[in-house]
Amino acid sequence: MPAWAGDAKGGVVSGAVAIPLAMGYGMFAFVSLGDDFFATGVLAGMWSALIVGLVCVLAGNRSITVYAPRITTTFYLGSVLFGLAQSRLGPLQEGGVPAVLAAFFAIVFLGGLFQALFGLMRLGTLIKFTPHPVMAGFQNAAALLLLLVQTGNVLGFERNVAFGSVPDHLGEAKPLSLLVAGACMLVMLQSKRWLPRVPPLLCGLAAGTACYYLLVAFGLGHQLGPVIGQVPSGLPHPVAAGELMALASQPGLATLVWVVVSAALGLAFIASVDALLCEGLLKGERGTARGSNAQLVRLGVGNMFAAGFGGITSGVNLGPSAVNRSMGATSARSVLVNAAVMLLTLLLLMPVLGGLPRAALSGVIVVVALQHFDPWTMQLLRRLGRRPSRGRAHLLRELSVVLAVALLSVVLNIVAAVFIGVLIAVGLFLLRMSRSAVRRSYRCDTVRSRKTRDAARMALLAEHGQRILVFELEGPIFFGSAERLASQVHSACVDGTSDVILDFRRVNDIDSTGARVVQQLYESLVQEGLRVGFCGLRQHTAWSERIEDLGLLGDMHASRQFPDVDRAIEDAEDALLASLPDAGVHLQEVPFESLDLLHGLTRDECETVRRFLSLRQFAAGEVVFQEGDPGTEVFVIASGRASVEMRLGEAPAIRLATFAAGTTFGELAILDQQPRSASIVADGALTCWVLSEQSFEKMKAQAPTVAIQLLVNLGRELSQRIRRANQMLNQFAS
Repeated sequence: MPAWAGDAKGGVVSGAVAIPLAMGYGMFAFVSLGDDFFATGVLAGMWSALIVGLVCVLAGNRSITVYAPRITTTFYLGSVLFGLAQSRLGPLQEGGVPAVLAAFFAIVFLGGLFQALFGLMRLGTLIKFTPHPVMAGFQNAAALLLLLVQTGNVLGFERNVAFGSVPDHLGEAKPLSLLVAGACMLVMLQSKRWLPRVPPLLCGLAAGTACYYLLVAFGLGHQLGPVIGQVPSGLPHPVAAGELMALASQPGLATLVWVVVSAALGLAFIASVDALLCEGLLKGERGTARGSNAQLVRLGVGNMFAAGFGGITSGVNLGPSAVNRSMGATSARSVLVNAAVMLLTLLLLMPVLGGLPRAALSGVIVVVALQHFDPWTMQLLRRLGRRPSRGRAHLLRELSVVLAVALLSVVLNIVAAVFIGVLIAVGLFLLRMSRSAVRRSYRCDTVRSRKTRDAARMALLAEHGQRILVFELEGPIFFGSAERLASQVHSACVDGTSDVILDFRRVNDIDSTGARVVQQLYESLVQEGLRVGFCGLRQHTAWSERIEDLGLLGDMHASRQFPDVDRAIEDAEDALLASLPDAGVHLQEVPFESLDLLHGLTRDECETVRRFLSLRQFAAGEVVFQEGDPGTEVFVIASGRASVEMRLGEAPAIRLATFAAGTTFGELAILDQQPRSASIVADGALTCWVLSEQSFEKMKAQAPTVAIQLLVNLGRELSQRIRRANQMLNQFAS
């Protein structure tokens, strides 16, 4: 099918779908003025859809989006018009209905102006980031309002009755009107099975109208509600400037100006939120900020023109837009065809459309309302029933915001409801953020540094390591979470704690209040005689420099800083061992007979082993062996220490472990003869006993018992390392 044919078909069918919606919404906007203004409302809705669509296309819109009045803005305008009609302000009382209408269309005009200004000021970007539960509540409120305002017509009331007063007027209901509305809804819901190529709205409206007139033919018209009524055809005319001038000349105009401006601001906000929400639903995403702002400008200008010709506020119309796409439309030509259909209807068909039953029109709108409830909210409700009680808290938090916005929109005010919803969402966010900033805390009797020490010192660390306390922090630290963090740290620092390590690597931000609390925590811990170490403070240059500029954390920046937790724990372990009288850490060199490798050997057997070892020295920074080198030697550190490093591509080397005096490394060489899996670098002056593969072969031949004991000792060392690794994994998993 050619592109122009798809545009023509889409424009005609989407116009046919949009017309009854525009009529119904327009009627509702003017119900507070009485049934005599039904025709005014119908024309206001129709002219608005026509004018806004034309203006948006002329202003640069190239999409296939169809524009028409929306229930959220229409409900707001209906409540505004009701307030103006009931107002005791002098200008309105003196001017009567003409003055009320002049003020009403001034609000619509200024609302469009403010909406365009929102776009020019790029506030669409801000509005787009309204919390999703608030937007979902807003959409549910629109669907709920759309559903509720149809009750009077569905029940066949002869005059307009507010949905809140429907229970008091049930005696006036016309039962057969329910049958007409029910026929509309049933056919609309099932028409896809019978007539898949015809829009369900048109099928439902046709069925309801046929049912209505069939009942009239059988003489049951007195049991049916009214039709729309006579609606004049013709071109629109600008709102009389004389009425505005007359209104402006009334005393007390200043108070009226404030009412008009404040109502226009609320209208602009509601129209903007609704437009951006509908744009996101049509695109399946929230769109770009640039496109959102441009859309607000186009809609604002279109609504200004519509107000000038007696129209109401329009926005993005979801149903007709979807129909336009499904009929094959690909360009803005379809929107122009849609506008042409609107224009021809206004000029030629209004007397015919005036005969549509109100119950039929409301019946199809009821189905539209049911289809516009937010799907995400429905998913949350279904999940709430399936989740165990302990997993429902976060679902209930989200639903509380959705329900609050929806209900407040109905019983209070849409603008107030959205703002209250945002405040509730922000409050819940702060509540979640104020939860503990402690990701995990642990003591270092089971979790050790990657520094491997001799068996005696490792036993001491297993016995006394609980004195070292580590807190891994995450998320933001701000006024809501800092005090709780300080309380947790103080509570955990029971008697015997000597070192506290605070890991900031996962902290993504910290405000001045949080920084001040952390500084006070640091000072109090130091005053209590604890050593405090920090990890990751300097890697967060953005907030670290910002906080330092405020004069906070100064002492902390000058204190013990470490690039990672492992080095911080290692430093705390060294300090702990130095404080233990039986640790012997003052020894820079481990006596040969005290090496763990020689465990279980007699003095003579130790001397036998010494004959097969060579003594080798390395300077600070010297590489003992490289990753990938042939593994032919075992090293036992006599003095100094060495670190295991591994490189991944071009990234800096990663320290995997550190070996202290008395420990063994490279032992896999005599077990599997595979290339080295990592590099070893001397941290300072390093002296090692070295057992080569050839020497070990000689030992096995000359002193097999000693060689076997060495293998046993190496196996015990490997098993202890694996056991410690398992303990650490269990600690982190718990």
